[in-house]
Amino acid sequence: MDIPFGDWVGALGLPPGEAYRARQVLEWVFSRRVRTFAEMTDLPAARREDWEGRFTLRTLVLERSETSALDGTIRLSFRASDGASVVCVLLPGSPRNSEDGSSVRLAVCLSTQVGCAWGCVFCASGRTPFQRNLGPGEMLEQVLEAEAVGGRRVANVLFMGMGEPLANLDNVLIALRTLRSPLAFHLGARHVTVSTAGLVPAMLKLSSEAPKVNLAVSLHAADDETRRRLLPKAARWPIKEVLKAAWTFQEGMGGDGRVTFEYILIKGINDSAREAQRLSNLIRSKNAWVNLIVINPVPGLPYEAPADEVVDEFAKILKDRGIFVHVRKPQGRDIGAGCGQLTAFVS
Repeated sequence: MDIPFGDWVGALGLPPGEAYRARQVLEWVFSRRVRTFAEMTDLPAARREDWEGRFTLRTLVLERSETSALDGTIRLSFRASDGASVVCVLLPGSPRNSEDGSSVRLAVCLSTQVGCAWGCVFCASGRTPFQRNLGPGEMLEQVLEAEAVGGRRVANVLFMGMGEPLANLDNVLIALRTLRSPLAFHLGARHVTVSTAGLVPAMLKLSSEAPKVNLAVSLHAADDETRRRLLPKAARWPIKEVLKAAWTFQEGMGGDGRVTFEYILIKGINDSAREAQRLSNLIRSKNAWVNLIVINPVPGLPYEAPADEVVDEFAKILKDRGIFVHVRKPQGRDIGAGCGQLTAFVS
């Protein structure tokens, strides 16, 4: 139900004397995770019947669930009310202090658009024609449905699925406020991350209007020429401007918002020692992290992964220069759920 988080009283048609009913509805929707108004048994039957006829709490229909035989990653494919395909990925973490895995912390990588208009050349999503933005309710439903499949609450939400989140910023902001609100998902700032290919104006708006969250910038190159080759549309903003916007975001979060730079390593294009040195020069004086991601295979694309020793050397150069770097372990690549593989269609 795409109601801005602060507008539930008005949307539900509640008179001033019954404004407290909105809090009851929120409790049922976000704490008890109900799917219909009929389940809200402490609300008047007449109200429930009225709302059931006017609103739909869940609009996405789960059509397919695929589990990776390699690592347990789950790819969820939904059908929206207009027939559009929506995909998200459920990422299980490592079991903590339990022999049966019951304390596994789940993360969901959710989509913000149907298709993508940004055309990053190494990404399957960029080959799927853009159809429309997802509403905030459709984003939040991905979290709720992922929880139902995973059997426990999601601990981390990553706006890193199909689409460019900051090209759908107004709806993303509503979703972020709901994820962070104590009346809804009540996730901490460190547990919500928004990714972008570097849309500078939207990054600046995010820094001033979003609740505290993490930012992940898909950099993928240390010089503008290589970045134009890999991200031809997002590269309209030079790296210098992208970095400046990232630091502005960090300041807007009170200085404690984490900025992570995503860097997909592609053999012979951006994986040299020289590129590692350039990257370190760009960010070494800042509080930033680097996620190194070895490119996942995408049918029809000519790009290859570098050798393990090349990846290790790239990471070592960054570490030796005082930069925190994490080589991200591939997840879900056998089911088309890895980084850069996500599309509404499975080959």
